[in-house]
Amino acid sequence: MRPQPPRVPSGDVSVAAALPAPADVATVAAARSARGRLRLVRPVLAVAAPVLAALWLVRSWSTVRGGVEALAGAHPVWLVGAAVVAQLTWFAGAACQQGAVSRALPVRPLLAAQVAGSVANHVLPAGFGVGAVKLRFLHRNGFSLPESLTAVGLDATAGMTTHVAVLAVLLAGGFLPVESSRLPGAGAVAAAMAVVAAVVLTAVLLGRLVPAARRWSARGWAGIAGQVRSMRTTLRSPGRAALLWGGSAAIPMLHAATLWAIVHALHLPLGVGAVFTLYYAASAASALVPSPGGFGSLDAALTAAIIAAGQSPAIALAAVLGYRLVTVWLPMAPSACVLAVMVRRGYL
Repeated sequence: MRPQPPRVPSGDVSVAAALPAPADVATVAAARSARGRLRLVRPVLAVAAPVLAALWLVRSWSTVRGGVEALAGAHPVWLVGAAVVAQLTWFAGAACQQGAVSRALPVRPLLAAQVAGSVANHVLPAGFGVGAVKLRFLHRNGFSLPESLTAVGLDATAGMTTHVAVLAVLLAGGFLPVESSRLPGAGAVAAAMAVVAAVVLTAVLLGRLVPAARRWSARGWAGIAGQVRSMRTTLRSPGRAALLWGGSAAIPMLHAATLWAIVHALHLPLGVGAVFTLYYAASAASALVPSPGGFGSLDAALTAAIIAAGQSPAIALAAVLGYRLVTVWLPMAPSACVLAVMVRRGYL
């Protein structure tokens, strides 16, 4: 016997309209179940990469020891230069955040927010930690929550766009060290692009055919349209556009320059163009795995890229350890102190 919907008095039209239909209840339940599964998958992905990296380090301890010894014998002047270049990313991040908003922000707290975001970025998946700090900072400086979310989204969109654009230029310029037979050639790159295009086409088709995916697609396209409108508004102001796009392009370039300084300190025969291409490709690949601060995913991608460029595993690991030393471990203590001070004084 089929269950009957609850009876509503004929005169109370508003109550009848408020009651959901059985089909809507089933759809909402299915959507909540899907969101629950996604919430379960993301933490697993975030933890998997660091755990796998730790297991590899334990199993390859002789390689780790050789990498540490190689790093200990690196040129100290170039290591200091790498540390200095790495800290310039805070200034680039401040410029990028200022370009994403329409009102001037206080300079010192703005720069301090970038420093504080470093330690937060190593606790949450890459990009989310510094994004949360930026969101809180903008909200504390008089921006509404929608305005703050739009600014942080515009910041992230500009960073992703410039990263892909620079990577495409580097690949087109032939800076990838293709003399190594272990590196993928043009056929592999074309195949990867075909796979990405197929995934996008499948997502579009699902958005047209499946009701739940159609609603998700509508929200996604609405968000993209909002970011496009924000970019159009920013481009009308040359100063804001220069800060936003210049800062977005400078951040990964400074990271790549840091890696090049480490490579130079280890006396590796890799040119600037090759190191920049390897870094951009590895960081783009590691973004697919949302591990905290890119731990595990970025380390594995960089190590594999340097090994593919013809270097030994110990030397490749030494370069990655040096890069992590100057970009993560050395700034960790000052970043945590700045974060605590900003929270205590009400800036965050």
